[in-house]
Amino acid sequence: MWIENNSKYKGFTLLEVLLALLITCSLLTLSLRLLADQWRAAKEIKDRQEIQYALLTAGETVSTAIRSAQKIQWISPGVLKIIPWSESIDYPKVSYYIADKDNDGILDLYREHSSADPYPIVSRITALQCMEVEPGLWQVTFQASMNHQQATWQALIRRRS
Repeated sequence: MWIENNSKYKGFTLLEVLLALLITCSLLTLSLRLLADQWRAAKEIKDRQEIQYALLTAGETVSTAIRSAQKIQWISPGVLKIIPWSESIDYPKVSYYIADKDNDGILDLYREHSSADPYPIVSRITALQCMEVEPGLWQVTFQASMNHQQATWQALIRRRS
């Protein structure tokens, strides 16, 4: 409310200033709450996509190895040994397993070649299960988790003869 024009003093009353501050603070609180909710939702979506990508990468890598294998062995608990077709007489064995060799608290899927050091293919894989359903047909299951989210990838893969 403005003071009359013929007066010396012009400005807002204390009540108007307090009301404007109250409205501004309410809008800012609502905006910050909305922003925090959007941030949490975006983080959950990012984590879910990262898990799905890890499962896809692990699944495609192991599927390709199984399809092109001469011999496959599932050694419990959790080691898949593959002998690929090769031109040489000495068939190199390839093993896939889950471990935390870099000691960062995150499980990784490792590929270990008989003549080379093991290296991680993808992180966040927590379980690997393989089972021969029928001769030449393998069921492969991967599980991954990140920040209280879990996902599973499963496929039937036929070994090419």
